Amino acid sequence: MKLPLKLGIGGLSLALFSALMGFLAFDPILRFGVRDQVALKKRNEIRDIYLKLPFPLDFRVYFFNVSNPMEVQKGAIPILKEVGPYCYDEFKEKIDVVDNDAEDSLIYYPYDIYKFNTNRSGKLSDEDFVTILHPAIVGMVNQVSRDSPALLSIVNQAIGPIFKNPESIYLTDKVKNILFDGVELNCKVTEFAAKAVCTQMKSQLPGIKTGPENNPLFSLLGVRNATLGKSMKVSRGISNARDVGRVIEFDGQRAVKFWSTERCNHFKGTDGWIIPPLLRPEEGIWSFSGELCRNVHADYVEDMVTKGVNTRRYEATLGDMQSNEEDKCYCPTPKTCLRKGVFDLSKCMGVPIYATLPHFLEADEIYLKQVQGLKPSAEEHIIYLLLEPLTGTPIIAKKRMQLNLPVFANEKISLMKNVSESLHPIFWIEEGVELEGPLLKKLTDIFLLIKLVKISCWIGIGLGLAIVAYSAYLHTKNSKVVQITPVHEVSSDESDIKRTTNELVAKMRQEFMNDRGHVIPVMTGHEFDRYH
Repeated sequence: MKLPLKLGIGGLSLALFSALMGFLAFDPILRFGVRDQVALKKRNEIRDIYLKLPFPLDFRVYFFNVSNPMEVQKGAIPILKEVGPYCYDEFKEKIDVVDNDAEDSLIYYPYDIYKFNTNRSGKLSDEDFVTILHPAIVGMVNQVSRDSPALLSIVNQAIGPIFKNPESIYLTDKVKNILFDGVELNCKVTEFAAKAVCTQMKSQLPGIKTGPENNPLFSLLGVRNATLGKSMKVSRGISNARDVGRVIEFDGQRAVKFWSTERCNHFKGTDGWIIPPLLRPEEGIWSFSGELCRNVHADYVEDMVTKGVNTRRYEATLGDMQSNEEDKCYCPTPKTCLRKGVFDLSKCMGVPIYATLPHFLEADEIYLKQVQGLKPSAEEHIIYLLLEPLTGTPIIAKKRMQLNLPVFANEKISLMKNVSESLHPIFWIEEGVELEGPLLKKLTDIFLLIKLVKISCWIGIGLGLAIVAYSAYLHTKNSKVVQITPVHEVSSDESDIKRTTNELVAKMRQEFMNDRGHVIPVMTGHEFDRYH
C-alpha cells in the first residue's frame, strides 16, 4: 500500500474516533459514571459523606433583643435589635442505618451535636444576656387560648409561681440557657393551678427536659442537641439515580396527616441532604423538611460560576397560602389562611408558633409595620443553594428560618392585657455549608479531567484531518511525475547475444538446402543480416 493511502486511512480513522468519543460516546459514558457514583452504595464515597458529614455545618443564631419591654406592656410597638451571630459547629450524623436491598432503600435516625465556636462568634459569647419574647409564657397562653379558652384564668394564676413573678412577657437570660442548657421553671409549687399547668407543660410544650430536682428546663434548641431525631427512610438510588435520597417514610409513616389534601401530605423530593444528579433547571429542587412537616420547593434562578465551578442558583420561600392554590392546603383551617410568607408550625410542633424568612423577607408588609428594627435583605435572608448540576453537589447552601409568636391583648392574662398586636420575632437561624478543601478539589479535578478529554478529542479531530490533507497533497504531487527509461550503451553481454544469433542463422541455411546440395534461394545471409 502506497504511503499517501496509508496516511489518509490513518488520519481519517483518528478523526472519526475522536469525533465519536467527543460528540457521541463521552457524554453517555460520563452520565453513566455519575449515576453510578452518586448512588448510596456501600462502596461509594458519597454514602460515607451522606451518613456522616466529614466537617461541621456553620450554624448561626441571631436574636431579636427587645429594648423597650416595659413599654410594650403598655401597648407600645416592640423595638427590636438583631444580636448575633452566635456561631456553632453543627456535627451531623445518621445512625442505626438499616439497608433494604429489595426496596433499594435505607432507614436512619438523625443525630446532631452543637458546639459553640468562639473564634467565629468574635466578641460575642454564649454567656451574653439577651432579652427576647418569652416563648414558654406566650406559647402557653396562645395554645390555651386556641384549644381551651375557659382555662385561661387558671393559666393566669400559674404564671407567677412557675415563672418567678415576671414583670413582662419577655425573658432575660444567658444565650446558652435559652438555646441549649435550659431556663429553669419552678414546678415545686403547692398551688393547684401551678401544679396543673406544670403537668401540662411537661407533656405538651416542646423543648422541655428534666433538670435539677426534677424541675423542667425549657430551651429553644436543647431537644435537638445530642438527641435522636425521627426516623427517615430514603431511596438509595441504585436502581434509579433520579430517586437517590427520595423520602419514602418519615417517622415510620408513608405520608403525614397534617394537611388538607393528599398531595401536600405525600412526600415529594429528597430529605435535603442529597440531590439527584443531572437535574434540568425547570424541574427545580424538591425536598421534605421534617422540621416543617411539609415539602419545600426551590426554584431555579440563574447560572453562575462559584469557586471555579459552573453552578445553578436556586431559591426557596414559604409560599403564599392566601393567593397560591398549591399552598392553600397549608392553611390552618379551610376558611382561615395566613398572609403571604408565613407558615403555621402548630400542627407540626404542637404549639402555635409561626415560621417566616428572616426579617419577614417575602412576607406581607403588615408584619413589618407591627415591630421596629427589621431590615429584610434578599441576599442575607433568602434560602438559597448553589448547585453543581452534573453531580448534584452543593457548593454553597444557606437554610434560613425565623421563628415568631403571635402576640395580642388578652383580658384574662394580667401580663397581656394591654400589649399591642403583632407577629413578634424571637430569633432566626442559619444552617450553612460551603464546600472547600479536599472535597472541592475532588470536584474540580473531575471537571479538569472532563475538560482535558474534550480538548484531546478536538486535538484528535484536528490532527486526523491534518494527516488526511497531507496524504492528499502527497498523492497529488506524485500523480504529476512522468517515468522515463534512461538510454545506455550495449554491454558485452549484448555482443554475445549477437554472436549466438549469427550461428543460429548459419544452421538454418543448412537446413534449407535441397537434395542436390544447392541452397534454396529463400534468404541469403547478408539479406538476413539486414533485418538483424
